[in-house]
Amino acid sequence: MKKLFLTALLALVAAVTVNAQFLFRVNGNGLDAPSYILGSIHTLPGTLLDSIPEFLKAEAACKQLYAEYDISSQQKINELQAAGQQAITLPEGKTIFDVLSMEQLDALNYRFKEVFQVNVTDSAMKATWNYQPFIFLTTFNLIFTTMEMQKHPEMGMVGTPIDLACITRAKERGLVFGQLDQIQSQDSLQKIRDKQLESLDAQVDSLMSFLRHFDERKQQIINEVASTVKAAEYWKQGNYNGFDTDPFWLSQLEKNPALFKLRNEKWLPKMTAAMQQAPTLFVFGAGHLIGKDGIVNKLREAGYKVEQIKKG
Repeated sequence: MKKLFLTALLALVAAVTVNAQFLFRVNGNGLDAPSYILGSIHTLPGTLLDSIPEFLKAEAACKQLYAEYDISSQQKINELQAAGQQAITLPEGKTIFDVLSMEQLDALNYRFKEVFQVNVTDSAMKATWNYQPFIFLTTFNLIFTTMEMQKHPEMGMVGTPIDLACITRAKERGLVFGQLDQIQSQDSLQKIRDKQLESLDAQVDSLMSFLRHFDERKQQIINEVASTVKAAEYWKQGNYNGFDTDPFWLSQLEKNPALFKLRNEKWLPKMTAAMQQAPTLFVFGAGHLIGKDGIVNKLREAGYKVEQIKKG
């Protein structure tokens, strides 16, 4: 739940100028030629790329591109959607009405009607509520985030997202393409789902706590969006050091190791192997760059020279 919310927050930092590039050069440690990292905010428009001479030079020098996923492939997108759907549903034939008590359902329904103008207990809707409790909590989080972000039109997505644009450009040039993440196998997904289902009581407790402290949680989300707007300013200024040391974002990295730290650990061997093969451009979310467990620090600890390329 929190992973999804943070991903949405990091993805919504947009509206940047050509100064707002988190582009890094990686040298040393036996590399014959430098590789590059573009820290992405996922809703940045791809049209921005042609406005950044430093990126165009880096792109032209690379023979490979690695991204988080191949989001240019409809088949991959379908697989991701299917995997996500499998991970969030209850066992076949079960609905949220089998998980919550009548008192808990009343509490959920009260807030659901207030926010979405939908009656959870409506007979036409009842059969569709086969989601695990954490999805209802996530839904509230995301709608409040979206509502608050609408107050900041300068942060909205325009055109093709920058990650997809990078992938498309690389494929058009015939570059070798690689993925830092892999779609989970069916066995892995089943294990994840089994673990989630074992935590149903904890999920219910979290949902009820959210509903009991509804206004406080809503204000917390508003404050988190304000921190995202602040992060957008770092981008506009090209101020990577500000983003890298921002207490709010560093605290979120610590709270969500599975989203950042653990993925970084899996990515690093792939990145170092790719760089040894050929000059490589890596494109992934900027949140993976920062902090003591971030890609920038870990590459430096491994003996590489990593430096931000400033606008010339």
